[in-house]
Amino acid sequence: MENHKILIAIPIILALLSLVLIGFHGLEQGVDLKGGSQAELQLLGSVTPSELEDTLDAKLNTNNIKVTNNGNNKVTVELENNINSSTFTSAINGKAKVISYNEIGPVLSEEAMGQIYVAMIFAFLFMAITVFVVFREPVPSVAIILAALCDILIALGGMSIFKIPLSIASVGALLMLIGYSVDTDILLTTRLLKRREGTVEERAKNAMYTGLTMSFAAIAAMGILFVVTKILMPEATTLSNISAVLVIGLIGDILSTWLMNLGILKTYIDWRQSKKQEKYNVGSSSSKSKSSKSKEETSDKKLSLKDKLKRKTEVEDDEVMTKIQEELEKIDNMEEVAEDIPKSKKSSSKKSNKKQKTKGNKRKAKKQKGKGGK
Repeated sequence: MENHKILIAIPIILALLSLVLIGFHGLEQGVDLKGGSQAELQLLGSVTPSELEDTLDAKLNTNNIKVTNNGNNKVTVELENNINSSTFTSAINGKAKVISYNEIGPVLSEEAMGQIYVAMIFAFLFMAITVFVVFREPVPSVAIILAALCDILIALGGMSIFKIPLSIASVGALLMLIGYSVDTDILLTTRLLKRREGTVEERAKNAMYTGLTMSFAAIAAMGILFVVTKILMPEATTLSNISAVLVIGLIGDILSTWLMNLGILKTYIDWRQSKKQEKYNVGSSSSKSKSSKSKEETSDKKLSLKDKLKRKTEVEDDEVMTKIQEELEKIDNMEEVAEDIPKSKKSSSKKSNKKQKTKGNKRKAKKQKGKGGK
């Protein structure tokens, strides 16, 4: 898993080589796509398919003749040019019996190719929409589509090497291959992105066990079909072509899914985790700065509260001291007044005593006068 970025390049290089091979070598097209004539014949006597091919070359003046042995003295003849059925029948006179003969015009072949292009475009379009709706993330969706595209290109390169004709049957195999590719890619993407148990490497290994089991089972089934059709049923060229295309495409799917798609997803997951870590670090640093600021603010508030309390206590102490001083002054004044009050009472009592004495003396004098007059 450490070199997952290097492994991404292997399927891409194979896909580019397939494109180069198709550009230089080309793809052999079947009669049902390029147009021409197709006949099914029953060989007569001891005529061999090679003898029939030489006879048709000589009498029809064409080089593009393909004779396929179907077993039981039956052959399929494909001609690139549209040739009259009567001309063809006269050309094989005495060597084979015509079972069926079809002429496919260029208009029909162009229409078939147009339908194939539309089918491939819609297959990729609906696949992309479905994948994006399921995962809601652009990178995994693009990775799945890219893997399916690499599968198709590798399969076309194998068809060019092994001269498997591009026909309606082989196009059906390519569409089936898109389904196989998307199946394994969605399995891998779901295990890595949707599930949370274990590490990324453990989830990738579990998905690989399941996906490779599916792929090898399909390759074994298609390989057996190819061997059986080639040995026991050589006339079933459609089945042999389908099985061959699927075997090549499934081998390419193993490379594109478990090298390229897995590498892209691993890189994407690492990038997403690094982004989350950066956000967490920024958030923690900002929270730390906020907490430090709040601590400073609270300390400032505490200090200010302390100062206020000190000021209040000082003010209150001053007020209390002034009140105490006022009360003390009042007490002093009251003591002075109290000291003055007894003095005044003494003087007034002395005066009243003097008055009473004088009054008493006067009464005594009056009484004595009264006694002397008598």
